[in-house]
Amino acid sequence: MKKPNLKQKLSYWFDNLMSKGTLSLIFVLAVITILVVFITGIVVSISDPEANGNIFQAAWMSLMHALDAGTIAGDDTSNILFIVMMSIVTICGLFITSMLIGVISTGLESKMESLQKGHSLVLEKNHVIILGFNENAINIIRELIIANENQKKGVIVVMDNQDKTEMEDLISQRIPETKNTRIICRSGNIDSISDVEICSPQTCRSIIVNAENDFMSIKAVLASATILEESHNESAYITALIHSEENAEAAKIAGNGKAEVFYYQNSIARIMAHTSRQPGMSTVFTNLLSYAGDEIYVEKISGLVGKNFGELNLLFPKSTVIGLIRNDKPLLNPPTTTKILDSDKIILIAEDDGISIPNETSANVNQSLFAEGKADEPVPQKTIIFGCNELTKQIITELDCYVPAGSEIIVATTEENFSEEFIPTQEELNKLKLTKEICNIFDRNELERIVSVNPNNILILTNQEDDDETADSKTLLLLLQLRDITRKNTYHFTITSEMRSVENQELAEVTKVTDFVISSNITALMMTQISQTREQFVILDDLLSDTGSELYMKVAHRYVVCDKPVDFYTVCASANRYGEIAIGYKKILFDGEFEIVLNPPKDKEIIFTKEDSLILVAEE
Repeated sequence: MKKPNLKQKLSYWFDNLMSKGTLSLIFVLAVITILVVFITGIVVSISDPEANGNIFQAAWMSLMHALDAGTIAGDDTSNILFIVMMSIVTICGLFITSMLIGVISTGLESKMESLQKGHSLVLEKNHVIILGFNENAINIIRELIIANENQKKGVIVVMDNQDKTEMEDLISQRIPETKNTRIICRSGNIDSISDVEICSPQTCRSIIVNAENDFMSIKAVLASATILEESHNESAYITALIHSEENAEAAKIAGNGKAEVFYYQNSIARIMAHTSRQPGMSTVFTNLLSYAGDEIYVEKISGLVGKNFGELNLLFPKSTVIGLIRNDKPLLNPPTTTKILDSDKIILIAEDDGISIPNETSANVNQSLFAEGKADEPVPQKTIIFGCNELTKQIITELDCYVPAGSEIIVATTEENFSEEFIPTQEELNKLKLTKEICNIFDRNELERIVSVNPNNILILTNQEDDDETADSKTLLLLLQLRDITRKNTYHFTITSEMRSVENQELAEVTKVTDFVISSNITALMMTQISQTREQFVILDDLLSDTGSELYMKVAHRYVVCDKPVDFYTVCASANRYGEIAIGYKKILFDGEFEIVLNPPKDKEIIFTKEDSLILVAEE
């Protein structure tokens, strides 16, 4: 290799200097200015008799000429050497000043661009971090804002590999009022430790991983867990969204005990199965999961030690107790004779945390209003599922656990949307008889032919490959057709529809759909709940499981006398006889509409009819 010459060395040195940034350039310009000023000062001190050999005085004169070009106009022109030297200093000063202004301007502009890109460190404490920005993140932010209303201030930090200003603009457009919550956006790779550290997970309350795919989610969980472990942030934990069941275990391993992995398809399939059998159940779950209204809390409440679990709901006037946390494990609807221990926490439904105060004595119950009616005998159900996607198999399997023997289910879908892997085989089902209809379900004649079996329930699923607007548009088309078919015939079936967008739900309400399941919204609600209280993960998992206690709707006339005023204390006491917990009711209104009321004030009297139902936590 040829030895570099002086020009190449200087060029390489200058390139390295430029790469070091604004401060290095300012330092070099300052050094050049000092050298020029002092060299000129030395020459002037020697050549100018008025300087009297004072180098510092001459240097000061030189500096004034370098900083202010107008100074030279007042100089004595009799000393030619002095004028030449001051002219040189003035010209150098002009160049150096111009370069300095340019360097500072460029540096400030670069710094502003860097700040706009969102690469600066977040200096917050007790904040929530959302890794991954999409429509689901908007719903999560909206719920966190409501959850923070009882705090002095709340902070949410959002990171994604998107432009910071674009994220901020979209958030302000979709959520114009953030109340007492401040939202900070940062740009970076959510699976990079160095980028995630910008969000200060060392001091955060919790982290929500909301990536578009499972592989990115697992990497983001691994990066976040590593930071939490190295920073010894023991109180913070991770809530992660996983789309495929086979990836859930890998995400748990990556979390190393610091992550609650939420497999959304399993939960959404269970909610859809419950809702298709019990219209209104989607509203129940949405209300329980949303911070707008009454939701589930875990609290330590004094004064309950030694009491039986069965009498707790006669002590709380505005809250409903549904279980205990004992030895870090949830006990939903334990036996009524279970004694409350000092170490127990109470699982209850309330309007807010910290407001549930028990009375000193149990409320009076009017036992004369207890009903002795039997539960309605289950009858075989006929269900049609329009559409086929990754949830179909889980929904059918879930339904098979609840419906009586002899029930039927028909899966009707277009040929391009049908896949055998999305449908269980008949051998996998115990009670349901499965029929497949591969046809154009958007054709009116085909639709009328399928519906002519007069089903009890209809469930509409979207195509996962369609975007949100396309999927919801197809659903709306089916709903309008079904509405017209029921209007022209004597069919009486309930319709449960999967929707992608809350805005499109408002359009679909004119079709008189019995209930909606908005999967993206429910997913966001569940993740938010888990991110606020870690115990919520196992509580919600238990409520949605097909084992143990779950949410049911049962006819009110089994519990209390109809057409007479009855307070909810009496309703709770009557449900308690069956080992069940009444948490609300469904009132049937005009034209098939219904009203869902959760956690009503227990002293308020209600008049139930034979069509009304109670919402219960029960084993079967």
